[in-house]
Amino acid sequence: MLTPSPPRHPQPIPHRQMAGWHVLACMVAFFAVVISVNGAMIYSALLTYSGVVSTEPYRKGLHYNDRVRADEIQQRIGWKDNLTIERNGQVQLAIINADGAPVNGLDVRLVIGRPTTNRHDVVIALASTPAGQYAARTKALSQGHWIASVEARTSQADREPVYRARRRIWIAP
Repeated sequence: MLTPSPPRHPQPIPHRQMAGWHVLACMVAFFAVVISVNGAMIYSALLTYSGVVSTEPYRKGLHYNDRVRADEIQQRIGWKDNLTIERNGQVQLAIINADGAPVNGLDVRLVIGRPTTNRHDVVIALASTPAGQYAARTKALSQGHWIASVEARTSQADREPVYRARRRIWIAP
């Protein structure tokens, strides 16, 4: 007959205590992860921000269909523009119709501003020149990205422009 062996007691596992440097390392690792994720999100947000801002979104939303119709009409008439903005502030604009002839007699306003803020926005009224262009001079522009928005009306009393254009420009150093 076999005699049962005495029950084996497992070896006691050595008890480890969490030292102060363990807590510090865990906290540093946690905040490093949080800061790096926040940094990546900020970088992504700044990189993808288009700069399009509406000061009156509700009012503009009510007239959205009017804006779409105006854009369709503008596409049908086939006007094109050639905008030149120099760093010294010299602005020249030529608006040409579908036949290639200059369009004269318009009341043209130009807004030049930074994509991310409206603090540097400059509103310019362009004067018609004998060569069929529109020109003006403003303060010298610093280097970098700018947004130029053109609105041309047949008269100052017109509510809606007959021609609109918006483009990014780069002012070189």
